[in-house]
Amino acid sequence: MSLVRRIGTTSFLYGDSRARDRQKREREAVVRWIGEAGTLGIDILVFQEEYSFWHSGLEDAPGRMSFLPAPIERPAAPPTEGSMSDLAIGLDHPYIERVREASRKAGVNVALPIVEQDGDSVYNSLLPVTSEGKLLRPYRKMFPVPVGELSAGISPGSCNTAQVMAGVPVSFAICFDAHFDEVFTDARRSGARLVLWSSMWMGGAWIRAQALRNGLYIVSATPDGCTFVDIDGGIISESPSLWPQIEGHNNLVFEDLNFDRQIYHCYAGGALNAIRQKYGSRVHMRNRPQDSIVIIESLDPDLPLAEIEKEFGLKSWFRYIEEARAASRAAAPRR
Repeated sequence: MSLVRRIGTTSFLYGDSRARDRQKREREAVVRWIGEAGTLGIDILVFQEEYSFWHSGLEDAPGRMSFLPAPIERPAAPPTEGSMSDLAIGLDHPYIERVREASRKAGVNVALPIVEQDGDSVYNSLLPVTSEGKLLRPYRKMFPVPVGELSAGISPGSCNTAQVMAGVPVSFAICFDAHFDEVFTDARRSGARLVLWSSMWMGGAWIRAQALRNGLYIVSATPDGCTFVDIDGGIISESPSLWPQIEGHNNLVFEDLNFDRQIYHCYAGGALNAIRQKYGSRVHMRNRPQDSIVIIESLDPDLPLAEIEKEFGLKSWFRYIEEARAASRAAAPRR
């Protein structure tokens, strides 16, 4: 059946790390944007990496000023707000309770970036908050940057098992994670169909490659712009690079994504003609033999793609590769 969900993402203007109460203002903005997402009917909303909110002020990258229409007045260098560890909060923090209430009120599922304190450990995390205000298991960045995170005491996470938000199996990734295949493969093996990628940079070809390799939608939130990547690695939509920096305000964009959609081998067991003849306009097929894939999606709420898979013996491209990998490992050792 067609399973359409509206996914939203945001770009925040880089903050000035010398500004007083900057984190407080950013948290107020998060709560406001959750409310705005509710008015737009957004099912799931992701924010950019917490690290980028406070660490990367405009004064840290003077060349960025050339993109702005006018200079920005800054305060006379008050104290900075501290290190990542100083900013770490537990899951019982009042800010998280505010976000839970905002999510309940707006009816929006939220992937909330936080620097998370858990006992003696500190993590760069995305905290899933459901539209009922329930906290799911935090995703903890599996590959913190060696210099700047690991060296500052940020611990790596170890789990990216999918969790259900708005009826969709969702996993997560943060910034540097984009370079590590296991983050996305583990997500897909656990059933994820969507990865929410929260970052300081836009990801480019790296996240597109992970989308195609694993048949995942990837939606990014970064301070420089946001990207919706299709399951075939193509760009569905993308906000212009440095949009919030140029325009001088935050932005919120969304796309309606159909999760009853899958990548198969381009020959699909020789069943493409039979599927078309039986189901016609109830399904959409995009055949790309040059990439050895075909994308099939159900357009009919009463026709689950899983039924078509069972009827015609289809295997997703991801399953096909996984089975080939297992068969190769089980064969006689190579010399």
